[in-house]
Amino acid sequence: MKNNKISLLTVVTFFSLTSCGVNVPSEVNFTLANLGAEVNIHTETQTAYLESGDPDNYVNQHEMELSTFSNSGPASVHFSWTVSTDNNAKASKYIIAVSEDEIFDDDDWTITSKTTTAEMFNLKVAMTYYWKVTAYYGTATFESNVSSFTIKSQGPRNIEVEGVENVRDLGGWNIGDEQIYKQGLIYRSAELNGDEDGLSAPTKNGKKVLLEQLKIKSEVDLRKTLTVNNDDEVCGITSSPLGDTVQYASFPMIFGGSNIFTNASNTDSLKSFFNYLAEPTNYPIIFHCVRGTDRTGALSYVLGALCGMTYDQLLSDYLFSNFANINSSIIDERNISGTMFYPAGINKSSGDSLAEKAANYLINTVGVSLTTIQSIKSILLADK
Repeated sequence: MKNNKISLLTVVTFFSLTSCGVNVPSEVNFTLANLGAEVNIHTETQTAYLESGDPDNYVNQHEMELSTFSNSGPASVHFSWTVSTDNNAKASKYIIAVSEDEIFDDDDWTITSKTTTAEMFNLKVAMTYYWKVTAYYGTATFESNVSSFTIKSQGPRNIEVEGVENVRDLGGWNIGDEQIYKQGLIYRSAELNGDEDGLSAPTKNGKKVLLEQLKIKSEVDLRKTLTVNNDDEVCGITSSPLGDTVQYASFPMIFGGSNIFTNASNTDSLKSFFNYLAEPTNYPIIFHCVRGTDRTGALSYVLGALCGMTYDQLLSDYLFSNFANINSSIIDERNISGTMFYPAGINKSSGDSLAEKAANYLINTVGVSLTTIQSIKSILLADK
């Protein structure tokens, strides 16, 4: 990963025409602010939780600060710059382009601003980004040089989706020296059609983030249905509220007082879920139950274990849901640590590592095939 080497960067661009009657300068100087060596995408409270060293204890000590309001989204990355011209011309707008490499293309993220500041959400953890600014004077444009910054290497990559609670990328955690849990492939969240019952649902801007920024191709719904469970948690939907471009898959599961993975009622849905994850063309995927805490949390936990996350990382991610408005009391380690629940089931399975134990747990408890597990890992993991 490249280090941030730029503190203040100035570039002069020359332009000699008049554009549509707009006062166009012939000389423009840009100075891009230094964002720092590491940019933190977590809020102050989230950072205190993640760096506490004991997330379960932190949650119990700060119960009144959590789970009673929505604070699950990330902090934004703030951009600022100064512009001077030879004739005091004022730009009509600025467009900031942000790229994962120094070759900017159509897939890069852009923001439009009327001022010399802007903010962006949802960047990847442990990623070095490159950014530049284009100033518009009518149809005339002037472009700055390129600066860079790096996002702090600390999971989770929590996501801001307007209207939706508890959105996180499952990838981004530091899982060892040899492999990475890839970002941008699989996301967890609360429900996406909560406008039916007054709960979580994306706004127009939220849908834009899901479709254009995260590029979601598939929605996996874990909520109960009338046809399977005689309980309509999905509010009758049979397609994704995100639109026709998103494939909708319903794998209804029950929860509450029992192990989600050993409950016989969930066997078919669990197998279908993992088989779905084994198909590369389904990605990027977002999956959810109602609040993204129990069923979603269980599947995220086991997937994380399968991909090499440690127990401490798994617990931190599981308890991070307390930052969302989950419409219930606080959740802590007791919610998942019963002797019949999935951590105990994983730990009792054979294997030299937590990842091997998780794979054997899925094979022996759920009936997932080894081929399916190998396919999932090939999709979600990459060599460093």
